[in-house]
Amino acid sequence: MLRSLSMLLLLPLVFGASASLAQTKKPSAPAKVPTAKDNSIGVNVFMRDANKNEVLLGTRIWPDYPDYNAVALQRYFALMKALEPAYKQDDDVAYSWSAKGRVTKCSIYLESPVAGTKGGTGAMVGCEANGVSSVPAISTADAKNPPSSSQDPKHLNDVMELFRKQSERARNTLPK
Repeated sequence: MLRSLSMLLLLPLVFGASASLAQTKKPSAPAKVPTAKDNSIGVNVFMRDANKNEVLLGTRIWPDYPDYNAVALQRYFALMKALEPAYKQDDDVAYSWSAKGRVTKCSIYLESPVAGTKGGTGAMVGCEANGVSSVPAISTADAKNPPSSSQDPKHLNDVMELFRKQSERARNTLPK
């Protein structure tokens, strides 16, 4: 009797533990990639560094593509973490974004269907004060320098490299 009672109490723990472990596994590469015509939702975070330079980091998620969203959000959070510790989340940037000042304002849009990748998404990076509008992140691993695809394992490195170049250029063109 005691043994069967302890088994009944142990079963939910075993199944609960296996379910929670299954949820922490890294999602596999998505089978279906959304297109520009699919309904999507923008997700943005505003960040600021100690010198008051601002970054808008945005991505897209698609209600009909949960597997793709899981991978896209992993990229989004990985890039947010790569921007730290220099940049910290600051919701007040949303209110000062349109104000001119002696700071750089950079935007990074991940999962952009307009980035020029073939059959997928890429990233667009732009910084105000350097005379360059948003440009697609290019693949530094490919000698032909095509747009960097979101599915490329080195994609986030390509995005960060372009962000560094653009933000440095923007800082150097700020009025003194």
